[in-house]
Amino acid sequence: MKAFRTFAALALLALAPAAPACINEAGTDRSGRTFEPDWILGDFLVQTMTPEPPDPRLVAMRVAAARARPDFVNLNDLGVLLIRQGKPIAAAELFVAIEKLHPGHAATAANLGTALELMGRDQAALRWIRMGIERDDNEHARSEWLHVRILEAKIAAAREPGWLQRHSILGLQFGPALVPPFPTRLPPGNAGSTLIGADLDSSLSYQLHERVQFVKPPDPVVASLFRDWAALHLSGGAMENADALYELAFRYGAPRDALSLKRQAYARKVLARTAKQPERGIADCKLCRTPFP
Repeated sequence: MKAFRTFAALALLALAPAAPACINEAGTDRSGRTFEPDWILGDFLVQTMTPEPPDPRLVAMRVAAARARPDFVNLNDLGVLLIRQGKPIAAAELFVAIEKLHPGHAATAANLGTALELMGRDQAALRWIRMGIERDDNEHARSEWLHVRILEAKIAAAREPGWLQRHSILGLQFGPALVPPFPTRLPPGNAGSTLIGADLDSSLSYQLHERVQFVKPPDPVVASLFRDWAALHLSGGAMENADALYELAFRYGAPRDALSLKRQAYARKVLARTAKQPERGIADCKLCRTPFP
């Protein structure tokens, strides 16, 4: 109980991810044709990629619940709280204790991996994140494959400076075209099978929403992911998101190179033209849950 009181005493701040509202917006494809996307657009997307203010009421509720009933759920929630408030060492100690008391939970492995990463122990973090996928590949909305790739990229970059400038964390190549073609092959997900565009988009949304809560700009990993995500939307998604995601990439330190600036300018040009006169015809959305045309 003494250790538990120590952990509880550290619980000062928390961040709760917000679910996007049910909003019907019109997206714009690269040719200026409109469509109804499966995801939020533009400024709303930026809001979900912005660190959220702490909620003192949630802090009090989680600490009180863990004190009253220190079962798996409440202790796990307390550990997440410690991560959110920037106490990864205390969080890691708690998750190790949880693993001994309640072994085998995927959430424990995933959360311990996150705490270890924040401590700078990427190799150990990678082992636990992989273990979490083995325990339950549905954990974290089936997006943990991307956490694995992030850790692998960080480890590679630590060994080889400049790795992130020469490689895509997602393993995608867009080439030098102003409007790149949509990639013919996407990365494999948790189960090892190739993702569809909608699942790649949702994985990026989930993982980056979580990551920006405790990774401040500049950050080369986050910048690289935002830039690739922007190119994905430019090639097969919404120009609203391509524009917004390039801006987020620059915020996190992506170079304002000529090609990125031209691509962002193209997205803005399409949006300005469409605001006056939308193009007719069936839109092209490769990131939609049901791709079309």
